[in-house]
Amino acid sequence: MLGISTCWFENRSLNGEEIIKEILELGLEGVELEYRITHPIYQQMKPLLNKTIKVLSIHNYFPKPIECSHLKASGDLFLLSSVDKDERTKAIQYTIRTLEHACDLEVVPVILHLGHVDMPNPFVRIKRYYSDKKFDQEESVAYIREQDITRRNKVSKHLDAVLFSLERLNKEAEKKGIMLCVENRYHLHEVPDFQEIGIILNEFRGGHIRYWHDVGHAAAQERMGLCRQKDLLDAYSDFIMGVHIHDIKGLDDHLSPGKGDLDFRELSSFNKSDTFKILEIDSNVPRDELEGGIQFVQRELEWR
Repeated sequence: MLGISTCWFENRSLNGEEIIKEILELGLEGVELEYRITHPIYQQMKPLLNKTIKVLSIHNYFPKPIECSHLKASGDLFLLSSVDKDERTKAIQYTIRTLEHACDLEVVPVILHLGHVDMPNPFVRIKRYYSDKKFDQEESVAYIREQDITRRNKVSKHLDAVLFSLERLNKEAEKKGIMLCVENRYHLHEVPDFQEIGIILNEFRGGHIRYWHDVGHAAAQERMGLCRQKDLLDAYSDFIMGVHIHDIKGLDDHLSPGKGDLDFRELSSFNKSDTFKILEIDSNVPRDELEGGIQFVQRELEWR
């Protein structure tokens, strides 16, 4: 079943019932509830969930914690990778809240951002190299190599924090029949990278940890020379539970499918009945473009 993330409704003054109504009008039967949904909107949606529309997945942290109403909604609201015990404890506690809502809604996959390495995000400079078509020059190659070395020198303690957090969360997920889906990330300094996904999946082999593949994130990392999309698919295909679908142009992702320059043909492995397929589209995408993207996915890829 093809669904859509509620992220497309960001910054629109719609109540919960109106959000569901619009999804159904798009011809979709499934939804991913994510961290921008507030408690009031969730309460408006809840009577209709799994009745008029199927909840396919939930993206941590859901719903946005009332206590954090003054903060910007984010899947990185608290970092499971933090070396600060207090923050890591909050990250675990609020993730368990998400699991409780998932259990209540009988949703199996819960998607997690794991955090990042404690270093400045080098993306602005990387994107400038890319935009100026200087990406393959000596200066840009040296800079990215330097940033990658900095990351590798700092990541160990953050990966340990992630494994500690997931050990606690895995036990909760097992109790509730939920699968924790680790998502591949966009930025160089974020966790996990290609190898770290394998470390995590191997550490919890037989447990309730799976992989969630974001096609735009993978394409962006490939264009930045960090990791190929095909390598992720080949290495972790047996662990993939779901996919975030969107297009990308240059390094700008979350476009409607068919509006960017992503080669969707290499994603044919997602055409399985047991793979959750979620359109994750930027809220700035007009409705007619989204409708075209849905048709593209259904017609060209036969994802339904």
